[in-house]
Amino acid sequence: MSLRELRTFVAVAEGGSFAAAAKTVGRTQSAITVQMKVLEDEFRVALFDRSNRPPTLTSVGRALLPHAIEAVAAYDRLFQVINDTTVEGHLRLGVVPSVMTGVMPKALKALRERYPALHVELAMGLSKDLVGRVQKGAMDAAVVSDFKLSNAGLRWSPFSQEPLVLITPLDAPAKKAEDLLTAYPFIRYSRHAWVGQLIDDFLKRRKIQVREAMVLDTLEAIRTMVHHGLGVSVVPQRSTDDASDLPVRTVRFSGPTTQRIVGVVQMEEHAKAALVDVLLDVLKREAAPGSGRIDRVATRRPKRAGNGGDPT
Repeated sequence: MSLRELRTFVAVAEGGSFAAAAKTVGRTQSAITVQMKVLEDEFRVALFDRSNRPPTLTSVGRALLPHAIEAVAAYDRLFQVINDTTVEGHLRLGVVPSVMTGVMPKALKALRERYPALHVELAMGLSKDLVGRVQKGAMDAAVVSDFKLSNAGLRWSPFSQEPLVLITPLDAPAKKAEDLLTAYPFIRYSRHAWVGQLIDDFLKRRKIQVREAMVLDTLEAIRTMVHHGLGVSVVPQRSTDDASDLPVRTVRFSGPTTQRIVGVVQMEEHAKAALVDVLLDVLKREAAPGSGRIDRVATRRPKRAGNGGDPT
């Protein structure tokens, strides 16, 4: 028996089928079948009830699962210990302001504590401008929102999603979000930012007419104006907002939720891809509480990670 069989066993159990596991571990379905037969022969028990389609875990298989998960996790932790001491270098990173004042401070603190030899140089700007700088080689990666992967050679790795919500003054009446939008002056997120375009498209799809009072380009400025009763606004609900923020009421919209997707853009086969993956792993963990975290992100485990504008 090898760890590979145990890892595949966990993938089958979590994915619900041999076919799903094949996609997870990057092997053919027939190879998965052979691996599970090897594991069963090694233990001399049936781990799957093959009378069902797809096969389900037997009672023995269910009993083995938590121990297999722990064994795989323990093995991965061995590599993490090694990686934590070998991650070093300089990473030039672009960040949109709503992330710079959101999850980024927590992520940077975690990076500094865990990887003291990794230096991150930050610059702030619009998503569009930051992506352009990544393409030109002026930045190693950028944290942006709502990126459409239309440019060849770019890799997009989303790590969280944030629903669009309405924020109102604390004394606003208890009405539906759509009614409040038409009753109050509207404070718009600038359309120059991709999230501003996302909000504009959302309002158009809902056929909501607003009385625009002002256009601002940071979440903090918008929240301040709303807090002081100057209007309402549609913004992404960040997972990192805390008690120190000016208080406002948050009202969810009826019907399907529109999400802002936040992720990391880098060039494919970039020399510092391993460092970017370290950053991405930390961002996923720091954005996770209540953020609608996206787990299935194309990342690669770092081996030896060496040196290798406008707001939104």
